[in-house]
Amino acid sequence: MSFSLYILAAAWQDGRRKAVSGWLLLFFFVHFLTSQIVRRVFEVDMAKKPASIWYQGMCTDPSLLPLWAGCLIGVALLLVSRVTEGALGEGDGLFFFIAGIYLGFWKNLFLLCTSLSLCSITGIAYMVLGRVQGKDYRKRKLPFLLFTLPAGLWLACG
Repeated sequence: MSFSLYILAAAWQDGRRKAVSGWLLLFFFVHFLTSQIVRRVFEVDMAKKPASIWYQGMCTDPSLLPLWAGCLIGVALLLVSRVTEGALGEGDGLFFFIAGIYLGFWKNLFLLCTSLSLCSITGIAYMVLGRVQGKDYRKRKLPFLLFTLPAGLWLACG
């Protein structure tokens, strides 16, 4: 449920304003980091707690390696953002960095690949539609975090 709220709020803000609030990112960064620390330090099995619905989809690997690797996906996207001078927004990189804290590497990679696939399909559809209508949609910017919704909600529920 926590991740569902995170992905819904980020996608809504990205779709509406083409940016994600720093406060939203900070809140969920602290929330996800605290959840992982509590789970590890106090050896709490979140699935057995009354509020377990809030932690569905969270990485439960006892090693920290999947969390570090999951965060590296976000770091790589931030580097791509810098190299391309903002063609990919920094908010997208921060989103995946924070998602890596919650999901770990494999789930975060799945989220990224699924989102890229959906965004690519939509981009191609826009280009074809533009050709048919005689318009040029090649420079149209798509709010990337909207495409994280289907896979992100599936990960949060499963």
